[in-house]
Amino acid sequence: MPHYRTVHRRLDALKLPAKYHPCAWCGLTASDWAFQWDDADALDSEHGPYSENSTSYRAMCRSCHKAFDRAHRDYGAERFRYEAARLAEAAYDAVSDERRTSEARAREVSRTAALSYAEAREARMSRRSKPESAAEKAANARMTRGYRHNALTAEVHSA
Repeated sequence: MPHYRTVHRRLDALKLPAKYHPCAWCGLTASDWAFQWDDADALDSEHGPYSENSTSYRAMCRSCHKAFDRAHRDYGAERFRYEAARLAEAAYDAVSDERRTSEARAREVSRTAALSYAEAREARMSRRSKPESAAEKAANARMTRGYRHNALTAEVHSA
């Protein structure tokens, strides 16, 4: 059973850190991977419930994430989905399209810089005299693949 932090590191490796994604509710830049309370096999930790399933997480900004978790706590499972949808709509309406567009451009610049960094690091590692361990090699390949995949996905969506 992987630890809470291990799951979040895997999310960052698979999907890139949340800061490269828009918030699922308001569309501003996300800061956290938010557990969606949809996994019957959720695990428990001192940080709260979490899942090994990467599809049980969505990128959210801090304020929307707190509102999302508060809605789950306050309304319970029976009213949660309805209240979450209502709160998401209100969060989206509270942000202007101009601000969302501006933050999307900034995220794209950051994502491009991160991809360049990952590729430069990959090139340096290939010239290294000390060979990488299998774990290092796998982690670096996963990270670079994630950045490339997300860069291509962003290009498709912006076209």
